[in-house]
Amino acid sequence: MIEYRLQLLPDALRILLEEAEAFIGEEEFKGQKTYLIYSSDDISDILKELNIPFESKDTEETGWQEKWKEYIQEDYLTDDIYFIFEKGKIFDDKRRTLYINPSLAFGTGAHPTTKIAAQLLSKVCNGKSVLDVGTGSGILAIAASMNGASYIDAFDIDPMSLSNCLENIENNGCTNIKAWTGDIADIKDKTYDIVCANIISSVLLSIQIDVERLSSEYIIYSGILDSEFDSIKDKLCNGYIIDDRITINEWTGVRLKKC
Repeated sequence: MIEYRLQLLPDALRILLEEAEAFIGEEEFKGQKTYLIYSSDDISDILKELNIPFESKDTEETGWQEKWKEYIQEDYLTDDIYFIFEKGKIFDDKRRTLYINPSLAFGTGAHPTTKIAAQLLSKVCNGKSVLDVGTGSGILAIAASMNGASYIDAFDIDPMSLSNCLENIENNGCTNIKAWTGDIADIKDKTYDIVCANIISSVLLSIQIDVERLSSEYIIYSGILDSEFDSIKDKLCNGYIIDDRITINEWTGVRLKKC
């Protein structure tokens, strides 16, 4: 993981970083704002191409492996599920809480695309089987379990995410989730009521055939820039109708229902 320090963060670069699921934080000292970018990928060539001055260090040198967590805030994932980072935290209004031990690379629930996917999923998953594609921290699988899904399979191609995912599943007492490391093409002779994929649009398009093969009723896609949705809508909706669509900030997601 690499820490980048920038004095400028143009909107176009912010969108690129968010799409790549890099973490963006801010510091301010004597009126001067510094943007802190944490990325598992080397983005120095992009910054040079955009003529943005930067400093970079490996996070093992900076001591920011834990410090970045101060920038993330608890919030509602759906209308009635509130994600927290402090185990056992209780609220007076008795809201339902989903505990995540945050890991920089694997998703905390704070990103708009995660909220979009969770909201689209929560309305239809009761009593349904669910496949969570690219599960990361497992937050969407856990939300599906909390909303009554019959069982959930969850996987990610990144083996480093699995330990964090399994920890979060156990901490939330979700016994109906099975998680593993692998690829969507590895799943054979099985279908799910709902297939949910919160990944950047280029990857969504590349796995679309497998997603359709595994879905018997609904597909949920999130991770799409609102500005590019119209250009890929017809391809994504092949054989499906748009059942619902949610847009938060510049991101959009859809729930598709099989025709």
